[in-house]
Amino acid sequence: MLIYWILLAFPALMAVAYPVNPDRRRISPAQGIGYLFFLLLYTVVAAIRFETGGDWLTYDLLYDDIRTDTFAHALTVTDPLYGLLNWIGAETGLGIYLVNAVCGWVLGSGVIQVSLRFREPWLAITMAVPYLLIVVGLGYVRQGAAIGVILMAIASFDQSKPLRTLVYLMVAMAFHATAVVTLPMFTYAVTARHKLLGVLIAVLGVAVFYLLIAPRIEVFEAGYVANEYDSGGTFTRLVMSLIPSALLLWRWRHFGTSERVRSVWVSIAIANFAALAALGLISSSTAVDRIALFFSPIQIAVFGEFLALVPLGQRFTIPIRLLLIATAAMVQIVWLVFATHAEFWVPYRSILEFL
Repeated sequence: MLIYWILLAFPALMAVAYPVNPDRRRISPAQGIGYLFFLLLYTVVAAIRFETGGDWLTYDLLYDDIRTDTFAHALTVTDPLYGLLNWIGAETGLGIYLVNAVCGWVLGSGVIQVSLRFREPWLAITMAVPYLLIVVGLGYVRQGAAIGVILMAIASFDQSKPLRTLVYLMVAMAFHATAVVTLPMFTYAVTARHKLLGVLIAVLGVAVFYLLIAPRIEVFEAGYVANEYDSGGTFTRLVMSLIPSALLLWRWRHFGTSERVRSVWVSIAIANFAALAALGLISSSTAVDRIALFFSPIQIAVFGEFLALVPLGQRFTIPIRLLLIATAAMVQIVWLVFATHAEFWVPYRSILEFL
């Protein structure tokens, strides 16, 4: 469990040492080294783990299936980009560890890139550690990578041309087809200036549904809905996103990003409430839980802009910052000690134990 606390402690300390990023573009050399160190640390932790994470066995069996079959099979048995990574891992002899390293790097990069757009990037990263990076990134690898690419899309939304944003979203869906649920969140900002591109996004969404999702609906229904699989703690995880979502919707005008990016975060906040409504309508909480993962980054966005959303005065700045760090630590304690499936993450096991 020590490695998890190191992952949390580093950005927390940096949040105290370098609290504010007023430029949101340029960073000091010391901070640049800090971001690089954190990304490398997380990538290594993700890469060398062994039998750690809720879906480890599922992904391990999938890798064995791809390793013993054809390249075409690798691209069709699962989401194409994830299948390709598994095939490369098998061909190079680096195995599932290469797959986990790349997916960890993608998620970590996405978190850092989007956090740099906030007033207090290290606070945003601190909040990302307990749930998004440890639980999602080390447990639901494909979806974690897809979320990482979506965060890259949000981070580049101001500067990138709309087509580049569309490419990011296509890559995310190639990691996990259900990332298609995020397309509408970008549509408003894109179609405001590029109506034709809005049509292309709609066409892409339909294509992804019919090519990648529709063929798996029966498997999805059998796995989640028909059997009414239940994810323990789904409501708790939704509440973790609902509270920051409510704050953002209440104070959205003070959310310190451009109008285009703000519209995406507001859409994500609304989507969290839609997920809560779905929880009462769909028999499988696991289905809702997995889709809602795409909306969980609202937590890091609100942490990064919290002092702008809740301006209590200069004298409260340090106490609030420390309180937010303590909140992240409390979330990590709950997940690693009291969560129903904590045994899949604790203790952290790595391939180094077998050297």
